[in-house]
Amino acid sequence: MNSIELLDHSLKNAFGILRDVACDVTQEQADWQPPGLANPIGASYWHVLSSCDFIVHQWGQGLPPLSQREGWQERVLTVSLPEPEHGGDWHGWMRAIRVDLPAAHEYAQVLADATATWLATLTPEELGRTIQTPIGELALGNMLETFVIWHLNAHCGEIAALKGCQGARGYPF
Repeated sequence: MNSIELLDHSLKNAFGILRDVACDVTQEQADWQPPGLANPIGASYWHVLSSCDFIVHQWGQGLPPLSQREGWQERVLTVSLPEPEHGGDWHGWMRAIRVDLPAAHEYAQVLADATATWLATLTPEELGRTIQTPIGELALGNMLETFVIWHLNAHCGEIAALKGCQGARGYPF
């Protein structure tokens, strides 16, 4: 197995687990406001998808994200406010937005397919290309593992836990 095959497997696994965790979320569960500082499931789902989209397309390919090019933001977010500037009230924004779950599921599949298609065009050597990130320069392969695969997996756990807080089964296994 080479590095491309490993990233492809890991990426498909992460998107698959996200799909399985999110597929039975009801609109009521997605909109539920958890106590404390946790974000609602719908907001976390939007966050992980739109972040992946931005990272893969903007950082990885120098293209606008699908959410902007193909109008996914307007389709997925049913209640939205302008995103806050750096240092703004992100917590308040995340607690205020609402998602259309069927549109979010469709966006997740389109994003997973687009990401896998792009990854299939890369060579192991291209994975060494450096990308400037908020935590410094990373090789493209490391950036994909850290900012896409790990991020998807982390939010799968968060969504599963928030489902459990509402009396639903978190992970399907």
